[in-house]
This record gives sequence, C-alpha cells and structure tokens, in this order.
Amino acid sequence: MKRCNLCEEMKDLWKEQQSLAEFGKGFRFIYMSESKDTIPFMLHTKQSTPFTAMTNGYNTPYFRLEKIIVETCIAQLSLLQPVDLKGHPPLTEEHLYAFKKTSDFIFVKLCSFREIIPLSHELVDRPLPIIESKS
Repeated sequence: MKRCNLCEEMKDLWKEQQSLAEFGKGFRFIYMSESKDTIPFMLHTKQSTPFTAMTNGYNTPYFRLEKIIVETCIAQLSLLQPVDLKGHPPLTEEHLYAFKKTSDFIFVKLCSFREIIPLSHELVDRPLPIIESKS
C-alpha cells in the first residue's frame, strides 16, 4: 500500500508528542508542575479548507493525535475545544486564547487531507487569567 505524505508527517508528530509527554519525568532536582502531552493541530482538506468536527455543540478545527494505525493511515483524533480569555468559544481566530481537551473522538483517513498545521503546545489547558472587577 502506498503511503501518503500526511501519514508520514503524523508519525513524526506522534513521536514528538510522546517525547513532549515524557519530558521532565524522572528528574530528581527539577520539578515540572505541568506536563504537556499534546501538540494541537489543524487539518486542511484537499480543497485547502480547514476540516472541522463538532464538540460540545460547536465546530472545532483543532485536534490532538491519540493513535495512528500506520498500516492503513487511519488516525484517532480527540477534539480540542477553543476558548477565549473568558473561557467561551472565541468569535474569531484572533480571540483564541487556549484549547480545552474533550472526550470526543473521531477516526480519519489521513490520505484524505492535504496538510497538517501544528500549533503551540502551550495553548493546551492554558489557565485562564483572573480578571478582577473594578468595583
């Protein structure tokens, strides 16, 4: 079976995500308060449009790779819910502040997509700022 380029890219993303999850474990003198284990990404279709799926009543184009079946180039993705500074779904991409993990999963055939766009792992489960009222 001929493999597609995106399947190879996702294998690399999987390796980096595993390395990220293991970073800081086993240190004796350094305490890592948060272990990051997700490299969020977007998928673009063959028509160069963002692929979306529904979570918590909203469409999201943001995903986490959970598993890849290399033989068939099928990936299990969990959906990431984007939030703004107030923890609500952002109105625009410019209002995106963080990603919240969800328990929603989908399976996709990787060869059906044109490209993967990785995003910063720092956005996943990023704590919302505390905004004090002026009263």
